[in-house]
Amino acid sequence: MQRYTKLAGVLALGAGLSGCGDFLTGPGLTENPNSPITASTDQLFIAMQARQFVVQEGQLARLTAIWTQQITGIFNQQLDWGTKYLVTENDLGQHFNHIYVGGGLLDMRKIQTAASAAGDKRLEGITKVWEAFTIGSATSLWGDIPYREAVDPANPAPHLDPQQQVYADVQALLDNAIATLAGTPTTAMATDLIYNGNTDRWRRAAYTLKARYHLHTAARLGAPAYQAALAAAQQGINEVPTTVANAVHGQGAGDFRSVHGNTLDDANIWSQFLNARSDIVGAQRLIGVLVARGNDPRLEGYFDPATVVGASGTCPGFPAGYRGADPWGRATPNTCASLSLVDATTRTARTYRQPFITWTENQLIIAEAQFQLGNEPAARTALNAVRASLGMPALPGPITLEEIMVEKWIAQFQNIDAYSDYRRTCYPRLVPGGQTIGVSASQVPGRFPYGGTERVQNPNIPAPSQQPAKNWTYEQITCPSGGGAI
Repeated sequence: MQRYTKLAGVLALGAGLSGCGDFLTGPGLTENPNSPITASTDQLFIAMQARQFVVQEGQLARLTAIWTQQITGIFNQQLDWGTKYLVTENDLGQHFNHIYVGGGLLDMRKIQTAASAAGDKRLEGITKVWEAFTIGSATSLWGDIPYREAVDPANPAPHLDPQQQVYADVQALLDNAIATLAGTPTTAMATDLIYNGNTDRWRRAAYTLKARYHLHTAARLGAPAYQAALAAAQQGINEVPTTVANAVHGQGAGDFRSVHGNTLDDANIWSQFLNARSDIVGAQRLIGVLVARGNDPRLEGYFDPATVVGASGTCPGFPAGYRGADPWGRATPNTCASLSLVDATTRTARTYRQPFITWTENQLIIAEAQFQLGNEPAARTALNAVRASLGMPALPGPITLEEIMVEKWIAQFQNIDAYSDYRRTCYPRLVPGGQTIGVSASQVPGRFPYGGTERVQNPNIPAPSQQPAKNWTYEQITCPSGGGAI
């Protein structure tokens, strides 16, 4: 933990140096008259990582976890924006901004420029992987986004690049990062909060990201995307978790995880939110699947048991164990037992290292790609490797795509990318929530709205009524509304 001492303070410094406002502002991109301190490259690098931990663990992750029914919002914004699907352009503007400023793309480009000038290929390559991860996440949520013209002081109104182009640019950037990292040192690097300078692990994480983003385009591009995903994943994260607990919580040595401290300021963002608010509980869809399995350690790894409330000590119709809210945030079939909360021991610990890119994801990418390319035995081998890491029995063949994707949905708990998996495959089968209790919306929301402040300042961002309901990657997919459990 010493290598990120005063992480929160450095984050604040990085945010101040980059500007807290709009990424569209010209001179403000490179000047801050209210902050005369010039940050060192190391400070910018640490602050950038801290900011992106917030991006990956904050409201974007909460919304996608609610929309994929891993958790359910039952009060306040999480109920309205998440469970009721009422999020608007006025709600996510700052989250969109943080892709670009305050530890976003602008600072990443500064770090890369300084690293290149200093001949530090390791830092340059690592930061390029971070850029690809950040922009890939953003385009998966918003679709067309500013990228080629973004954070250019001479261009205060960047155009939205087509999502297909952004993915192609991200793939090229990852190729460049992998090449840049080749032959660089693997010795300790205190400012690298992810892998402590181990560039072998960085290269493998970059390949897993390549595989992830190839899958994002597979619904449009078909077999070539699956082939590219498979080729990349075969060079991706390869260190198997050494314990069941590490497999459950994404804590393998090669897994790409955040780093947090034991104070409120630098704690895990999920921990900060869940320990302060009672707005989120487990979703019955995920809890029901885990309970039905009977042997999946992730049930107790992800959630705390429900308890009977009231003086009687009984709750008719409530089976002992775990209980989630329905798609509208209701406790059903009665209210005499509590709802299961996210696990208090591990997942809401301040120092919990939230997993973003893991060996488990890499194996399940292989499983999906092999299945879609017609190689069910190889797909089953990859799927069963994940189950073995969890101490679960192997599935006999033949397996189905639904079995692969449900396994991945469970594994990607609290991970933004679970939302892309659902929109691509329609698994798991979900009954959408919506504004009226008991009446499903026609679909789970297909994308995030752009921020209203950005739209006002950039004429290239369309009005809400002109924005597509779905991104290019999934605009032709309509998921049926249906439940069921595996």
